[in-house]
Amino acid sequence: MYKLKEKKQTKGKKKLILVLALLLISIGIVSYGMNKTVPTNKSIEEVKATHIEEIHDKVEVEEKTEVSKNVNTQDVTGVTVIGDSVIVGVAPYLEELLPGILIDGKVSRQMSQVEEIIKQLQTEGRLGEKIIIELGTNGPFNSNQLRNLLSSLHDKQVFIVNTRVPKDWQDNVNKVISEVAIEFQNTTIIDWYAASEGKENYFYEDGVHLKPKGAEYYASIILEAVKENI
Repeated sequence: MYKLKEKKQTKGKKKLILVLALLLISIGIVSYGMNKTVPTNKSIEEVKATHIEEIHDKVEVEEKTEVSKNVNTQDVTGVTVIGDSVIVGVAPYLEELLPGILIDGKVSRQMSQVEEIIKQLQTEGRLGEKIIIELGTNGPFNSNQLRNLLSSLHDKQVFIVNTRVPKDWQDNVNKVISEVAIEFQNTTIIDWYAASEGKENYFYEDGVHLKPKGAEYYASIILEAVKENI
């Protein structure tokens, strides 16, 4: 009886030891797997940051490539663009499509500042024979202001871009441009208002500044106007 009981106890101990051993091995395997496959929070964030950066770089490259693919470039010299924040956003696309173009853009610029800018560019010898003016985003101007400006550029080829801006002065700006520009044979209107009709997806939420596709489109319209008048 005693020996039988002792044998049963021995078997029980062996089973217990075996179970414990298997349990320890299982814990070790799981821990090893977790260490191998699950990164720390820090490494996850690093991976995310790297991934986002790679996507951003890829999008920039693709957007630049799209400009080159979709529209033929035109080598130009002697073209000067004066504008506000809209032209600042379009500038990289214009420079891609019109190598040699000179762009003078500034946020919040008004038409009343242009004559001074033209004088400065002229003094520096940087004013081209073709002048593109994009203004009206930040406020209205009257007929006399535009007439005086165009009169001062009578010996240049002038392109004036009308505006699309969800403000109460939009229609007045476009009316002044259409009424005054026809008085000058050397002046061509680039009708951005008509060209952008129904293309809300080209704009950011403010309805003025352009997303990459919109900026590319804007630049292509200017390119076509310049090509037609070379």
